[in-house]
Amino acid sequence: MGTAIKKIIFILLTVSGLLTVVISHAQTKPTSITKVDSLLANEPKPVLILLSTDWCQYCQMQKQQVLKNKKFMEKSNLFYYVEFDAESKQTIRFQEKDYAYKPTGANIGTHELALTLNGPHKLAYPTWILLDKDYQVVFRHGGVLPPAQLEELLDTLEKVDL
Repeated sequence: MGTAIKKIIFILLTVSGLLTVVISHAQTKPTSITKVDSLLANEPKPVLILLSTDWCQYCQMQKQQVLKNKKFMEKSNLFYYVEFDAESKQTIRFQEKDYAYKPTGANIGTHELALTLNGPHKLAYPTWILLDKDYQVVFRHGGVLPPAQLEELLDTLEKVDL
């Protein structure tokens, strides 16, 4: 085999390896809640939402666990992953409706979308919500989701047509 061919093969293998790393990293990056409607319109799949706040240390811990979870990364192409700040002051259009931040006191409040997604349950941080491709809640868990339960949820995503 000639030197030129070996160089070409080496370059192709290097580039494909780099692309694999870039693609797998991109899939684990959270999707913005504002993009969910258009994403579902183009490619319907479940939406896994982590409701959190900036001050919640358990929320930050969950986010770190997700980034380190190998199964989460492997299966991230099966769903859209969203981290939503339940105290965001941004007005958000979701399912053709506008949701806004609602103050409840001096410098405190909750976003209407967080309340809507949480339903009648007491809002806890973090809260995990799984929506099917038709925006129906199929799973809700208030509080820290242990790694084993997160992996069970990921296994369910693979087996069920949501």
